[in-house]
Amino acid sequence: MDNLKLDNYLEIVNKEKINKGLDNYTPLYPMLRKEDNKLYIGIMLTKQNDEVWNKDSNIKPDYWALIDITNNNIVEFNETKTKDFVVGKLKKKNLENKQKEISKYEVSKRLQYKEYLMNDIKNNNLPIQQKLANILNNEIEIDGEKININDYIITNIEEDIANKVNELVDIVVSSKYNSITFYYDNLYKQIINSYKNDNYIDKDKIKLCMEVMNNYYDGVIGIDNFFNL
Repeated sequence: MDNLKLDNYLEIVNKEKINKGLDNYTPLYPMLRKEDNKLYIGIMLTKQNDEVWNKDSNIKPDYWALIDITNNNIVEFNETKTKDFVVGKLKKKNLENKQKEISKYEVSKRLQYKEYLMNDIKNNNLPIQQKLANILNNEIEIDGEKININDYIITNIEEDIANKVNELVDIVVSSKYNSITFYYDNLYKQIINSYKNDNYIDKDKIKLCMEVMNNYYDGVIGIDNFFNL
């Protein structure tokens, strides 16, 4: 596995889980675990129907495996209730800051996108629209009152625009959030290479990996314990 791909670790665990008759279990994205000053690839397994992205799920994985970084052999494949990955107390999962940050971003983007669209509607016309606006002096008469054409248009579509902006922001946030695995992969490879080449366990980078996985799997508890720093 010179060309390090995290999916390869999942393939290794998938083969082993089938050998053990655990067809209804799915490995989570590769993590790391430190034990006795050694670093291992760590894989948690949850049931296929577990809602690992639902913050209210509070899922503690039923199985977990360790893979040797140097030869990619599975050195442990444990059932959690027989051999727990939690050393000491289960560390609480804190998603409050994440939710605050996302909410702040969403509000900011909704205002920004809506303002842009409203300004575009108000200040920019299609060529044929501009010709008509010039002829009509950019005004129409409704119930005996003269009203700016673009203001009238905005009034009639503002709610639709707000709804579409909300949908767009949801897509943008979801896309950005899912992209953190690309950053994670890069960071993960750096940690593995440092360990392979220099026998160095980069705890700062591992902590960041731990934070990413806690954010990625909202519904999974015990991730801090699993990394075991």
